[in-house]
Amino acid sequence: MKYLRWLIEDVLRIDGRALVSEDEAGFVSRLRLQKAAYLLKRMGVEPFTKYSFTIYLRGPYSPELAKEYYGEVGEEKEKPGITAEKLELLKWFVEHDEKWLEIASSILSILEDYPDISYDELFSLLRMSKPWITREKLDEIYRELEERSLVGKQTVLVS
Repeated sequence: MKYLRWLIEDVLRIDGRALVSEDEAGFVSRLRLQKAAYLLKRMGVEPFTKYSFTIYLRGPYSPELAKEYYGEVGEEKEKPGITAEKLELLKWFVEHDEKWLEIASSILSILEDYPDISYDELFSLLRMSKPWITREKLDEIYRELEERSLVGKQTVLVS
């Protein structure tokens, strides 16, 4: 998919060969791609809305997306119709490390599935798959997401 190639090369700045590598760098590249595509879906950016994500140990994951990036080599690239504001938000999101991306995308996924969940329940659900997460880390990341209108009352995300 030409839009996927744009995300891989222009936004994430990942060498396409790294995605299929079975080493740690390959894993981190795939994790970053999955989380970026998830955010694009949540912002309603076509064609990323077509992917179905389920929550996995490391956050939202799409098997369809995985199939596509393993077959991506040689595709042309094209930038999707994305506003400057959403592109800036995406770039801010993906500049974080993989642990931050894992936590942030998990927060967004849980809140999408359970919009009326309490903050304490959110923390409990996160701790089930990420027992290493502290309340302070959740507070920090949640506050960052809130500052960018990714969580809270005035969210920029599509439900």
